[in-house]
Amino acid sequence: MPSWKAPALSGVPVDVRVLAEEVAADLQLLTGTVVEVVRLHLEALDTALSLDMPELLADQLRWQAVRLESAGAPFGPDDVERVVREALAPHLDDAAMRAVQDLQHAASVLGASGSVADGAVELGEGPARDYLTAALAGRRDDAVKVVREAMLADLDAADIMLTILQPAQVELGRLWESGEISIAHEHYTTAITQLALSLLYPRMLLNRTLLGHSIVALSVGSEGHEVGIRMISDLLEQAGWRTAYLGADVPHRDVVEQVALHRADVLAVSATMAGHISGVRELVAMLRADPRCADVRVLVGGRPFTINPRLAELVGADGWAPDARGALELCRSWTEVRTRAR
Repeated sequence: MPSWKAPALSGVPVDVRVLAEEVAADLQLLTGTVVEVVRLHLEALDTALSLDMPELLADQLRWQAVRLESAGAPFGPDDVERVVREALAPHLDDAAMRAVQDLQHAASVLGASGSVADGAVELGEGPARDYLTAALAGRRDDAVKVVREAMLADLDAADIMLTILQPAQVELGRLWESGEISIAHEHYTTAITQLALSLLYPRMLLNRTLLGHSIVALSVGSEGHEVGIRMISDLLEQAGWRTAYLGADVPHRDVVEQVALHRADVLAVSATMAGHISGVRELVAMLRADPRCADVRVLVGGRPFTINPRLAELVGADGWAPDARGALELCRSWTEVRTRAR
């Protein structure tokens, strides 16, 4: 059965992926890129409708404009919106159709105002750029050498992560989103960053003091952007926490079992696409319903929460952080409050 979250779309009898292929066919460009753009548009539309948050769709429109242009599509976001409406129309009553049209209009206005602009700036000169340049050129050894040289200079592992690897990944995302690099570049460079994190991991465990705190961390749904949440996990490991990094695409029930098994103080969840927000909300609701997890704090992060921090409260989280450093500070503050209470 189709799993639309917004009441206005509950009457649509086909799944998002099926409808995305139909819309791409109607646009007369049935390619993988166009199908992906339409699917993400539909998922963002569904989430934005269910939460009454048009800025989530506005951000998707900003992103898809660049992706369509880089793919050489002879149409833009406005055309995608129009064909989506046409595909939905036979399944929606007048009230539901007005809800879709009003949300799309609000999203377009927000996008035109620039209020959901990315805000990311080009990476400046330094080790982070040297690392990324080498990785994008396919020179894995040279990229890893930047990290090794920082280690030999006795730079703290956390500083290497936060001043080299994290900025490089942010710039990587900007380049991919703007269509300047391919998905192959993005995957290859991310794999190198995973390797670099593995090199740093033994150093992060040196001379640490175990604090008795525990965290379970993951990316919700089929998120491909796992590096940020892994960095949070590794930073807390260095700070003396016990960590369980689950990766991505883990069933909600299994996540809750891991939280209970590890007696976690915090569950950290990352979502980088608007369409995955409903999955975050479902996971948090399942966690809250389990008495074994009654005192667990939930930390969320990712692009949608940056667009509107109020989203963290709407999904039932206790807080959100814009980056790994902010997540570390928030987790520390929560445990300090709990320690004083005891």
